[in-house]
Amino acid sequence: MVRLPIDTSNPAIGFIGLGVLGKGLSLAMAQSGQKVCGVYSRTQASAQWAAERIEGCRVFTQAQELCDQMDLVFVTTPDAVIRQIASAISWRPNQGVVHCSGASSEQILEPAAKQGATTGAFHPCQTFAGLSDPAEAADRLRGVTFAVAGNGWAPSYLRGLAVTLGGYPIAVPDGQRPQYHAASVVACGHLVALLSGAVRLWEGMGFTQEEAVQALYPLCRSTLENVAKHGLAAAATGPAMRGDTATIKSHLDALSDGFTGLIPSYTALARDSLTIAKTRGLLESQISEINRLLDSFTPEG
Repeated sequence: MVRLPIDTSNPAIGFIGLGVLGKGLSLAMAQSGQKVCGVYSRTQASAQWAAERIEGCRVFTQAQELCDQMDLVFVTTPDAVIRQIASAISWRPNQGVVHCSGASSEQILEPAAKQGATTGAFHPCQTFAGLSDPAEAADRLRGVTFAVAGNGWAPSYLRGLAVTLGGYPIAVPDGQRPQYHAASVVACGHLVALLSGAVRLWEGMGFTQEEAVQALYPLCRSTLENVAKHGLAAAATGPAMRGDTATIKSHLDALSDGFTGLIPSYTALARDSLTIAKTRGLLESQISEINRLLDSFTPEG
């Protein structure tokens, strides 16, 4: 097969891997005017889903065949197989290859780079859990931050793509990607884990999980809205913020009666609250008093 020169100004784009992110990103890119021409997935139905919704998009039955005809390929597979795919394909010099992993560095595409391909990373700082229709993933990409990295023509293209999708591109070098991804996990997956502790406390009072979530969700929503509008320090509330040692002790006493597993997270978050409280003028004597109380409930390691 004759391999055509790479068009970097208006690249023909292909996708390998059509999970929720692959479907949502390919659809969003096509809707924004990008030339999404082909898709490949081990699951034929997933590839067909995208082809039916994107005009001019073809389903390929072989990943190599797709790559032979595309200027730019997005690898939107699970992280564990990205390097395997990069190794298995014969890439053209200057051909674009982009992964969408949050934690992985650009080095995961090293096998493609060694063949002369231009490599990059494009990760949306967004969750795609709970979608009833993968098409909704395209809507979730609007207004989000995209972590961009790469070499050659990839970074410039990817920054422009983020803006075209209604997002905000930021540069995250390879060495900082684990830190970036850890922040995302703390703000998303660990947030759910934190809320599960609050729900368990409600269940301990005799309420159902559904009743607990119904009660806590407006509180969570208002808190996040306050963070967005007023910043972290202004949005922070609770007894640690006002130096209320007595209330903190009552909380820890309650957790000691059947909920000891929540004590480490409560004390750790209380200490983090004190760090914020210090910026708002909480006295050192109050901070020290609360820290002594927290220490008394912290097992010695």
